[in-house]
Amino acid sequence: MATDYFTSGDASQLSLEKLRSLTNIEEIQECLRILDLEENQVDVDLDILLERRGQLEAELDKLEALRPQLGALSLQATNLLSIINGTSNVAERISAQVRQLDLEQSRVQETIEEVENVQELKLCINGMHSAMQMRDYEAAANYVHRASELDPRILNGEFAENAVPSSEYPDVPTKTLSDAKASLFSVFSKEFDAAVQNRDENNISRFFRLFPLIAIKPNFYADALTKLFENIAVIIDQHHPVVETHYGAGKMIRVLERLQEECDKQSRIILNTFGDEKQLMRKVADIRSYNNTPRRMIITPHRTGGQSRDSLSVQPRDIENMPDTREIDAVLTELAMISQRAHLYFRFMESRIKSEAEAMKINGVDVSLEKSTDDYNPNSFLSNSGLMKQIKHLINDYFLVEEYFLRRALEQAVEIDKIEEGNSTSSCVDDVFYILKRSAFRAVSTSNVDCIVTMVNIINQCLETEFIKVHQKRLILLNNLDVSCDYIQRLASELQDDATRTLAPLPEDHEDCRKAQKSLSSLSDSAINKFKQILQSGLEQLFKQLVKPRIRPILQEAYKDIKYVLNEDEYHDQESNDNFAKRFVNGFDSLLHIYKMTLTENNYNQIMIHLLDWLLFMWEKTILATKFNQLGALRFDKDLRAVSNYFSSRMQWSFRDKFTRLNQISTLLNLESLSEIYDYWGSSTKSSNPITWRLTITEARKVLGLRIEFKTEDVANIKL
Repeated sequence: MATDYFTSGDASQLSLEKLRSLTNIEEIQECLRILDLEENQVDVDLDILLERRGQLEAELDKLEALRPQLGALSLQATNLLSIINGTSNVAERISAQVRQLDLEQSRVQETIEEVENVQELKLCINGMHSAMQMRDYEAAANYVHRASELDPRILNGEFAENAVPSSEYPDVPTKTLSDAKASLFSVFSKEFDAAVQNRDENNISRFFRLFPLIAIKPNFYADALTKLFENIAVIIDQHHPVVETHYGAGKMIRVLERLQEECDKQSRIILNTFGDEKQLMRKVADIRSYNNTPRRMIITPHRTGGQSRDSLSVQPRDIENMPDTREIDAVLTELAMISQRAHLYFRFMESRIKSEAEAMKINGVDVSLEKSTDDYNPNSFLSNSGLMKQIKHLINDYFLVEEYFLRRALEQAVEIDKIEEGNSTSSCVDDVFYILKRSAFRAVSTSNVDCIVTMVNIINQCLETEFIKVHQKRLILLNNLDVSCDYIQRLASELQDDATRTLAPLPEDHEDCRKAQKSLSSLSDSAINKFKQILQSGLEQLFKQLVKPRIRPILQEAYKDIKYVLNEDEYHDQESNDNFAKRFVNGFDSLLHIYKMTLTENNYNQIMIHLLDWLLFMWEKTILATKFNQLGALRFDKDLRAVSNYFSSRMQWSFRDKFTRLNQISTLLNLESLSEIYDYWGSSTKSSNPITWRLTITEARKVLGLRIEFKTEDVANIKL
């Protein structure tokens, strides 16, 4: 075992602890042997070193001689390293500054380029509009081409959308260019077709060169359907005489049937491809999901004069994943065009089928036909066709997508609503009615009556549920101002009473009492005056924008088929029907209901005062353009009293003095003879019941001239 332990013969492995632990004589002897060998080797190594001592000392002397030089070199190296580190830091700092300058320079250059591009875009758009107004189509097309060549990032950028629109052309650049291209394409197409018909080579060449400049993208699928329908129409026109000549009248209907079957097949391919490329099914599914998603309130900025304030709007949770409205707009436009072309084709086929079916009935039923002539009814023939079914399916999708487009566009218009300084209305009014106009005209362009009716209902619903509610919420702000005025006045009054009690030990004419009362009074006067100014301005804007435009139509509707030159039967008929009063009440009840329900009593009465002033002004103009006889004047007096009673039941404030002019007009119209005017006209010495007349002498003569029983010369000779 000792042998295995010491087989290495290495003395370095023999530690003092191991030696002390030895008890076996053999192991002790082996260790001694190993140590002797190690001692001998150490002696040999020492002898070798001693022999080289002189050489080593000489080498050490040389190194010692180099010590001063190495010290100097070390110091120099340290100084050099310090210099290099300083230079490196400076270089790194300068390099970082250079890189920052390069970055800033590149950004400045990009900004300059973007500004120049936006200036170019604005120049092109302004030039394009001017050229189109002057009918300089070459210049307009060149401007459109220059604008279209700009980077799409510039065209769609936020900077261009804010910088390019103006009060004259408020649309974003992409919308302006798109509308201009469509307008120019329509003009070029008409002029080119006219030139072809007139064989005008100059205009043919002229407009042929202009088409590429506007680079309008064709509605490929609508055009493909159009070509299919045109080819079918050409086949029918070309082969109808041949079939009728050789097979007899009415036999063309079998050809029409086969052509319609082929049309169904080919149109199915076109429309299915259209749906796949436009991802129509996915969009419809997304919109259905959007409509079923619970909505939440979010805060959106409402900007006023460049500054923003927060307002509430409602958004679904997954709005970020919804299709873009611009993309949907393009799909809807092509859908409308597809519907239009299909309905033109249906009308063409309907007329041909109808004429052929009538010819079959005249000639009797042909036994060679598999169907009865009754089966070739134009309505059933087309309504059962594959094309008609597919168009109906697309129109149903059109309703859903168009309604989403309309609602989403209205939401966006409200979200970005802003009031430019100096404008009396905010931007959402123009934006909303531009969107409504676009959707309505697109629905009309489908040539589908059901589509038009449905879209009108959708537009009405959107106005009632989206647009009116937005303004209804804003009416609350007017109420807040009105109630705030009351609260401020009440607060100031309570503070004055409390201050009087607190300062009771002091006489009322004491300087401190006067100072406190003056300060508290200024709280009421200053704040209330400012609030009332803003409130009055808001109520006036509300009246001008929403109420005033509806007064004239209501008055016109009330006066529909109403006249004041009546015989006995007509008078009694109007007396029993009372159509004017009924229409008037219905019209103004409908107009005023939302304001009655929403506004405070004070604000509502203020609106009613504005309404009454404008209504009476319009009514007076209407009356002064109407002819009367005695029965008609009596009927007008009753209508006037009905209107006065209507407003008396709906207003808390006294207003009857506002009817003074119309009451005086009614008084003059109801005179039995011209001489009776002296019983009323206060300026006459014969007057027994003088009144203050609001009508001038000229106006009084004009009113008397409205009575057909009073001669013009007699009216002119009245001395007033």
